[in-house]
Amino acid sequence: MFSLIQKNFSDLLSSVPWLKPEYLFFFLFLILSLIPLYGKKIIKRFLLRLALIDKKVTKGEKIIIGLSSWISYFFSMLFLNLAIVQLPVPVKLMKIFNLIFFILYVSIATFISIKLVDLILEKLSQKVRKSVAVNEAPLVDTYYSMISKVINVFIVLIALIAVLDRLGFNVTSLVASLGVGSLAVGLAAQDTVKNFISGILLVTDRQFRIGDRVYIKDIDVEGYVYDIGLRTTRILTISGNNLITVPNSKLTEGIIENSLYPDPKVKDFVEVGVSYTSDVDKVKEFLLKAASEIDGVLNNPPPSVYFTQFGDSALIFKLIYYVEGKDIAFDVKSKLHERINKLFRENGVEIPFPQNDLWFRNPLKVVLNGEALQHKDEEL
Repeated sequence: MFSLIQKNFSDLLSSVPWLKPEYLFFFLFLILSLIPLYGKKIIKRFLLRLALIDKKVTKGEKIIIGLSSWISYFFSMLFLNLAIVQLPVPVKLMKIFNLIFFILYVSIATFISIKLVDLILEKLSQKVRKSVAVNEAPLVDTYYSMISKVINVFIVLIALIAVLDRLGFNVTSLVASLGVGSLAVGLAAQDTVKNFISGILLVTDRQFRIGDRVYIKDIDVEGYVYDIGLRTTRILTISGNNLITVPNSKLTEGIIENSLYPDPKVKDFVEVGVSYTSDVDKVKEFLLKAASEIDGVLNNPPPSVYFTQFGDSALIFKLIYYVEGKDIAFDVKSKLHERINKLFRENGVEIPFPQNDLWFRNPLKVVLNGEALQHKDEEL
């Protein structure tokens, strides 16, 4: 009975070409190649839900979510390759397909390797950040960002060498040729090499870190360090909130003012003039009271007030204080001005405006309708 069924099935396969085993496997693998593409969204949603359990998605979790997409592409490509292998394709055409798939495999493996390197370095940087001081944490991010970029360049170079070798190039001769022509390449790309070395020096010299607020005097630009690359550094400007790109060599050779490193505290002052009839001790008390009531003014070091000079129209006082960071300095000063003005008004402390009294040494002579009239200046 079983042999009869087997014979009938064989006869059916021989009579219908599309029911041959190789074609069945072709359609099976073809369907399997589509499953990862459609399942990619489901997997990403699942991973995102897991990441949002603590209501915050970390950088490492973002890398894992991105990595899941590339793994889906890899399996989809693998099943598609297995599907094509099942077909009776000519040898030359099959070699072309194999070459194309090899390049795709290398490309996907390269992206997956880059994501894995980023994930590993992110985990290492998190451990290091916990063991260093809070103000040194941005420096850790800067170091690992540069290391990640260098490793990624090497991964891409290895992938490129593998593809060239598969295409039939003699990689050993190619490397030797590059060695012979390195002088010419170095002369042609000396600015790129210069910027690359400058980027490494920026990180090792600790001039600034990612996230620091810097002022570059040579090009008159102030902003936050957005990223330190192998060739350029990107800065998010304060004035227009624009992202500008500065060659690293400009930064190593220029004068840079860092507002957040090594100490983010900013020293600021408010100068105010009061009437000559004001009580000096009371004025000092009101100024210190105003500083103590403003959020952002630090108690350590504490604010201080100095009676600096006798002005033309007022007694000049200077209130010196520290704020947590330069980002809030303008807001703190504005609120401090408002509070000082209110305290002075409530307590009768006058802030005089500049004025001059004009006295005439000799009586004025006024001519009205041709007649000269003389008056003393106090009567005018």
